[in-house]
Amino acid sequence: MGFAVAYTLKFGMLAKLHRGIEMKSFLTRLATPLLATTFFSVSLAAHAEYNTLFLDLAAGEEMSHYRLGIGDTQKGVEGDKVTSMIYLGYFKSDDMAKVEKTKLGDQEFEILTLGAGGFGYLANPSQHGGAEFDFELSETTNDALDYERVSVGMRAQLFLPVASGLQANVGVNLRPFFLSSDWDDTAKLEYEYQAGVEFAFNWDIALYAHYRFLGAYLNNDDKLTMAEGSIFGLRARF
Repeated sequence: MGFAVAYTLKFGMLAKLHRGIEMKSFLTRLATPLLATTFFSVSLAAHAEYNTLFLDLAAGEEMSHYRLGIGDTQKGVEGDKVTSMIYLGYFKSDDMAKVEKTKLGDQEFEILTLGAGGFGYLANPSQHGGAEFDFELSETTNDALDYERVSVGMRAQLFLPVASGLQANVGVNLRPFFLSSDWDDTAKLEYEYQAGVEFAFNWDIALYAHYRFLGAYLNNDDKLTMAEGSIFGLRARF
């Protein structure tokens, strides 16, 4: 009897320890991306003078995307200016979703983001172009599909000169499993890519037309198509 009680107690303690380790692991996965993005944003905020307002407003039939931020733009000649910024973003789509080739009907996906990074052009941008690189803390949701995922993502886009003021744009946004707090029960990877053309009036204001695709690879390796379509927008800094 004593042996059975001791064994039961030992087994219970091991079970509690295992659950504690699982909870600690979960909290670690959740805290790591949050702390990384928060630290980056606070570090940026501590050194910024907030002399620049950043706007990126775009909409299309299948999706819309808005970003509003503030930042610090270093002095330089026209074009040779880089803005270090923090911003809030909101993305919403209403398009035919698919898992592989199976159609799920029109689905609404929403993405809230807190981003920090840099945007600007090189000296003589008509020849050398420019770029934007950001880190984003994001939450993607779809109530109908019970889809919710929090992750840190890496956004990048390049502005490639074609003619005076006219430029091509290519961009990508990756939110991998190892930067997500929900990697074990939602998706291995969320991703976006875009391509299009832009016209920059004075390197601070540009109009653009992009094709954009938003999707994910689920934990069973199936491909989820969230939305795709054309989007037209304005990007500016003041």
